[in-house]
Amino acid sequence: MKQQRQTHVDLLVLLGSVGLTELMLLLAMTLRKALPLGRILEPGADYIPPALFGLVGVIWLFFLVIFAAPRLFRTGALIDGLWQIVTAVALAALTFAGIMYLSFRDVSRLYFIYFVVLDLLALLAFFVVMRLLIRRQAQQPSAQRRVLIAGTGASAAGLVRALSRQWSGRSPVVGMLASDPRIVGTEIEGAPVVGTLDGALDQINTSAIDEIVIALSLDEHPDAVRLVRQLQSTPVHIRLVPDFLDFAVMSASVEYLEGLPVVGLRVPAISEEQRVAKRLFDILVSGMLLLLLSPLLLVAALIIRRTSTGPALYRSDRIGEHGTTFKMYKFRTMVKDADLLFNTVSLRRPDGKLEFKQPGDPRVTRIGRWLRRTSLDELPQLLNVLKGDMSLVGPRPELPIIVREEYEPWQWSRFTVPQGMTGWWQINRRGFAHQHLCTADDLYYIQNYSLMLDIKILLRTIFVVLRGEGAY
Repeated sequence: MKQQRQTHVDLLVLLGSVGLTELMLLLAMTLRKALPLGRILEPGADYIPPALFGLVGVIWLFFLVIFAAPRLFRTGALIDGLWQIVTAVALAALTFAGIMYLSFRDVSRLYFIYFVVLDLLALLAFFVVMRLLIRRQAQQPSAQRRVLIAGTGASAAGLVRALSRQWSGRSPVVGMLASDPRIVGTEIEGAPVVGTLDGALDQINTSAIDEIVIALSLDEHPDAVRLVRQLQSTPVHIRLVPDFLDFAVMSASVEYLEGLPVVGLRVPAISEEQRVAKRLFDILVSGMLLLLLSPLLLVAALIIRRTSTGPALYRSDRIGEHGTTFKMYKFRTMVKDADLLFNTVSLRRPDGKLEFKQPGDPRVTRIGRWLRRTSLDELPQLLNVLKGDMSLVGPRPELPIIVREEYEPWQWSRFTVPQGMTGWWQINRRGFAHQHLCTADDLYYIQNYSLMLDIKILLRTIFVVLRGEGAY
């Protein structure tokens, strides 16, 4: 029943978006005739051919479906959804413009501009309003999706955190099922452990579960197979989260040999086409930014030289793609020879992990604190991007000592793509934990890589930097 309700809402969102677009098409012509801009319309030019309405409806429906507009109303961050709507409208408008050039050349260009602007504003407003209404409806007990997670390990805990973030703290997780009965009654990431795997069917019936997500470790593979077989007779949706932390698999290829699936684990994380597009994007954007920001870079360098002893630029060894070492550039924010004092300020967490960066580091200069808070100290890395040592977006380059002493084998998978100036970790949990403790965020980026994701991360980085989150 909940699935049917969701389908009806999705259909309403799509039809409402297309209907609103058609209305903006009509309003644009009214606006074109009312405003004294552009040349005077010739007789008959104010008539909208019916074919134009049909064409707009098909084009906009196509792109809204491609960008999964209905799903954007339910999940994800608001800024991500708005960006997707802008992208969908832009591509639809370009397609519409091309078809008009070939078949409706007598239509006023000003009319087209009015239509696109009005449609974009109307759909963005529609998106925000519908999102608020759907989110408010989702808070009703009868509409909430009820999720049960089978597993209590690292993948299951990460899933609870991710769902909580996606649903703004109102996690749909009813509880978790454990292999070990001794931890029943405890909590993991705020989700209660309500029973064992053997009692899955009882929990589904008593708690009215809509969906069960199996997030068991590799050691529990037989339990996962047995659980899936038990659940085949139930109406719940079954999802599986592979324990990719143990697999250390970023991208896998699947081939079939006489019906037998063969999974390739050591395949490139991004394709050659994606790599070429990423490199071209890096060269264009980094070159442009270096030209535009060169006066700011020069002023920052002069201030550093005038306020403390030592060079303006700091060069440090970092581990890059495929484990290669390169020199990364930054503005110097510490006293001269600060690396020699590393052992005096580094700390160990209670779990034994090294934590070398913390607030109040005595080695940081006064101007250095300001540079770090504004992230201006990172700008020289645009040179690394232009040279090809780094990318604009990717996992952050790591210190060799951290890789040698702290990394576990599965964490090396983060080096299968170019390392970046900013990344998924920076826009989600910057400053809350050191990057080598948040490798799962880098793995998410690698698994879901696209040039559009890079652009989205760059835009969100601007807001994170302006807020100064985790910068010290």
